[in-house]
Amino acid sequence: MVQLVEMTGILNEKGCIEIPIVLLAQTGIRTGDEVNLVYIAAGEGDYRNESREFILKKAGEDPMEELKSGEAELKLPPQLLADAHIPVDADLDIVCRDRMIVILPAGEEESEEVPKELLDICADLGIPKEKVNIVLRMTEEEENGKAGI
Repeated sequence: MVQLVEMTGILNEKGCIEIPIVLLAQTGIRTGDEVNLVYIAAGEGDYRNESREFILKKAGEDPMEELKSGEAELKLPPQLLADAHIPVDADLDIVCRDRMIVILPAGEEESEEVPKELLDICADLGIPKEKVNIVLRMTEEEENGKAGI
C-alpha cells in the first residue's frame, strides 16, 4: 500500500533544503546520493509549480511504479466509508469532476436504461460502457440526494 508521509525541512540561504538526518534516513536516501526533485507543472510549456509541492526521489528509482503498475491500493478510513454508507470491503469507482472527486461503490450491475445505440456512440468516442454506467449512477445519486455533494 502507498502512504504519503510529510516531513519538514528548512530552506537555507544557499537554496538548499535541510532535512533532519533521522527523517532522511527513513527515506533510504543517504548523504551523497543523487536525488531528483519532481513536481507537477502548470501546463504544457509552463513549468511553474503552482501547487508548491514536490516529490524528492532517489535518482534511478521510481516511487510511483506501484501506482503505474495498477498494484497500489487506495485505503479510505473506515469511518469515512461508513458515513458514506459504503461497505469497508467494497470495490470503488473514483470519478474526477470539476473541483471534486466522487467515490462510489463499484457497480457491477448493468444499467438497463441506456439504449444500445447510445452505448455504441459512446464506444465510438472511446467511452467504455462502465464509465457511462458510473456517470448515470452519479447522476441518479445526486438526484436522490445521496451524493453528499
